[in-house]
Amino acid sequence: MKNLLKDFNEKDLKIFNHEFNNFLPKRIMDFHVHLWKKDFLNKDISEERQKANPFADPDIIDRFVFEDFETVANTLFPDKEYSGLFFGLPAKEVDLSKANKYVSDVCKDNGCHGLYIPEPGFDEIPDNFFGNGFVGFKPYPDLVDFETPSDFLKLDIDVSIFDFISKKVLEFSNEYGLILLIHIPRKGRLNDKRNIEELRKIGEKYKNIKVILAHAGRSYCYEDIRSGIQYIKNMENLYVDTAMINNFSVNKLLMEELGPERILYGSDLAVAALKGKNIDINNRHYFVTNTPKSWSLSSSEMNLDDFTFFIYEIIRAIKLASKELNLNKKQIEDIFYSNAHRIIKEISDKNSIFKK
Repeated sequence: MKNLLKDFNEKDLKIFNHEFNNFLPKRIMDFHVHLWKKDFLNKDISEERQKANPFADPDIIDRFVFEDFETVANTLFPDKEYSGLFFGLPAKEVDLSKANKYVSDVCKDNGCHGLYIPEPGFDEIPDNFFGNGFVGFKPYPDLVDFETPSDFLKLDIDVSIFDFISKKVLEFSNEYGLILLIHIPRKGRLNDKRNIEELRKIGEKYKNIKVILAHAGRSYCYEDIRSGIQYIKNMENLYVDTAMINNFSVNKLLMEELGPERILYGSDLAVAALKGKNIDINNRHYFVTNTPKSWSLSSSEMNLDDFTFFIYEIIRAIKLASKELNLNKKQIEDIFYSNAHRIIKEISDKNSIFKK
């Protein structure tokens, strides 16, 4: 990792102390943290994908290992006990066996937990799954084969959730009550009826799975979730994480429709440790960064020194929504720690018999 926090300054520390220190609980669990090393790549990331993929940014592509996570946590959240749920970088260019092995090593060495990234056709559970620290899966649509593999925007191509989540993943997760953290496909996101139908099918057929929508179903804008949430909110095993959600209206709606007990704070580190904000313009989301990036709206001619980190904007959006709805201290602690801790502990305790 290059100096990811090179822009950290007294203004950022002031934001933490004045806005977040008293708002946040002592313990925080980040439900959405990627870890990787550059040598996990088995081929170069194409120029087209580099231009569209924040994780291919030069400031972070070299690595984001557990020690880097600790540095970010200790710097941006002083005096807090900041832990994480870890998984690799789910990209077609990544050797998933190396990525999963590294996460397993981190979990065993540090007493934490991770999610296993499966190939779309995954049909064999690895040995000692629970002993290696895994509590579920992080499937990803980017791993499906497409006719235009160089185009990163293929994530919006018309694919089914079942194209990248195998029957084995679903059955095993249901049998042991595991986490399934889903990055939903298709351009319409939760406005796509097929996504809703497939999520409901999973929820109804596999009732023991903790179905968690990454990025709240990629709902960076209010219109991404306003209608769709009505059709899935009654799924009792449905949760969402807040990774890269910078819109307080999205969080407010989630709190109203799902309740704080089904919301999990997540950041999407390492991208969340860059300075910028995810903004909503005419019902589409755009990244804005303090320095020019190929994947963001930015200009070398603009003075953007007042930007802070994406991760602080995530928390700010949660705080604004929670104040609007008068959430109490316990409900805030649920979002930032207790919900995640409860889910992971339940899985870990239930399956401890299988640990070697």
